[in-house]
Amino acid sequence: MSLLELRGIKKTYLLGNSVFGKRKAVEANKGISLTLEEGVCLGLVGESGSGKSTLGKIILGLEKPDQGEVWFLGKSLYCLKAKELKELRRNLQVVFQDCYSAVNPRLTIGEIIAEPIRNYERLTSVQEKKKVQELLEIVGLCQEDIHKYPYQLSGGQLQRINIARAIALKPKLIILDEAVSSLDVLVQVQILNLLAQLKEEFQLSYLFISHDLQAVNYIADRLAVMYKGEVIEWLEDMEQLERLKHPVSKKLLSSVLPTYPGIL
Repeated sequence: MSLLELRGIKKTYLLGNSVFGKRKAVEANKGISLTLEEGVCLGLVGESGSGKSTLGKIILGLEKPDQGEVWFLGKSLYCLKAKELKELRRNLQVVFQDCYSAVNPRLTIGEIIAEPIRNYERLTSVQEKKKVQELLEIVGLCQEDIHKYPYQLSGGQLQRINIARAIALKPKLIILDEAVSSLDVLVQVQILNLLAQLKEEFQLSYLFISHDLQAVNYIADRLAVMYKGEVIEWLEDMEQLERLKHPVSKKLLSSVLPTYPGIL
């Protein structure tokens, strides 16, 4: 049984104002089917507007598909009752691109990381604090950061906070939606190394969504290339990256520069 299975996902948006004329239909996803196994990082790469982030939102339940099914841990996501869905979602977490808008600026770092823990576990204040401090150390930060606020941290540090929150419940799958694209190159490498380390330590699976094939190649085990709402190419082995055949895939490949150590 696959950890995640998408079956014929279709999603169309209507753009424009119907008051002034016919609205334009844009197909974000055109019948996408793919699977993700446990312990695997699947890179989902494509140009802006290819539909990859829409697909991520559908998997997370933030958008509902017009057609198709999302199966996670053997259950159809959109057929579950609220209680069942909540329990399933503890195994499905996300790290977004904008690390600042992903957190409440009024909460301390400790409160931000503790949010999912409070939703699913009954811990004493002492137990909760200890767990949050452990998570801070796991992502390479100091225990004392628990009392700080988001504005006191750099972008890279704050993204580590978002990662700590995402792994707090030891989920099966984390959606990484452009999770490093807003960071400078050196910090990107540090975050990618952290994600790779956590994947091994906690046996995590990732769906790594990005427009940057270089970053995807750095961390992914398998690759799906999207273009205009469709998966146009699939690689089971990232070592075969140079064998990509579709013109869009080749265009993405040609933009890869050897900035990261070990890339191409």
